[in-house]
Amino acid sequence: MNDETFAGVDRAEIPIAVLEATRALLYVSSAKDAQNVAASLVRALGGDVAPVDDVEGDSLPVDVSFGVGSPLLPRAPRGSVAASLLERFLPSFVVDARRAIEVHSEVHRFSVEATTDGLTRLANRRMVARALGRLRDGDTVIMIDLDHFKRVNDTYGHAAGDETLRTLGRVLHECIRGRDFVGRYGGEEFVVVLSDSKEPDAFLTRLRDAWIAARPYDVSFSAGIAVVANDPAAAIAAADGAMYAAKKDGRDRWNWALDTVPVDSRAPEHSGQLAAAFVAWSQIEVPEEGRLDLERAFANRLGAVDRWPGFIKLEVWADVVDPTTYIMVSWWTSPEAFKAYMRSDDHRLSHRRIPTGEFRPRARHFRRYRIVAR
Repeated sequence: MNDETFAGVDRAEIPIAVLEATRALLYVSSAKDAQNVAASLVRALGGDVAPVDDVEGDSLPVDVSFGVGSPLLPRAPRGSVAASLLERFLPSFVVDARRAIEVHSEVHRFSVEATTDGLTRLANRRMVARALGRLRDGDTVIMIDLDHFKRVNDTYGHAAGDETLRTLGRVLHECIRGRDFVGRYGGEEFVVVLSDSKEPDAFLTRLRDAWIAARPYDVSFSAGIAVVANDPAAAIAAADGAMYAAKKDGRDRWNWALDTVPVDSRAPEHSGQLAAAFVAWSQIEVPEEGRLDLERAFANRLGAVDRWPGFIKLEVWADVVDPTTYIMVSWWTSPEAFKAYMRSDDHRLSHRRIPTGEFRPRARHFRRYRIVAR
């Protein structure tokens, strides 16, 4: 309570209910909370509360609704002990309750301003950094960037650019689930974190459809996808690189970052914890009518290859846009192990060691299809 709340009052005479209610004001987070505390105090002192339209005499002219719903007035029989206590302690309590609401509102406003991007109302760069710092293995990082955004500013003005960013912020917020995260990374670039999600392509397809329906100007977006595996920083960089690769490939698309599969990766489920010294990949194309037969063959093949000495694991990537295209990536303890299995240095021209740098393969719209690890 304020400094004058108990002026001239012997503290021993203050009802415990008043002290407890005053202490409860430290924890109110809304006007509704304050209303509940005040109503409980009125009842503890022997009175009750009622909407102003239902009160007929014997009421104290102190509104304890705090602006939530219709005015609420405390009431107690005139001349009663309850009426005396209410008249003595309730007005000062209401003053303190209003101040508690104001303080919480100010704290909340400062908190929102410190964590929210002022234009899009998404998480700002500070909160993005925190979210990226809490990434876990299996999380999916998606970097999103509007295509040719500068043209909107140059053609229609910066107000149009702001409208475009605000709209994308709203669409992104509507498309994510409660346990996921979205924030403005900077400029026209945004980051999405899908927690343990296996359907980033489905998310981006849904986002694209919603964006086309809502966008104020004909602006597309490009995106890069990476799954966190041991190194969150590497996944973030890989997603960003895949996004720029999507722009280089023509924009209005998204790329998976195959670089998130490290050449020296380990297979934790492998009993020997062997590091991969050789990683090979092969691109396979098959007519759409033969896809199911090929996937059955994959299942049979995965069971067989797992028994070969020197084999660590095999991943099959299926293109969700083009159902006729697959990529197989296999991990081996050494080039010799791979050669022994394939019975040659180069089983076929398309099956070879994964190169590094700009020659490392990128598969457009790819996702993990099936993984078997010994």
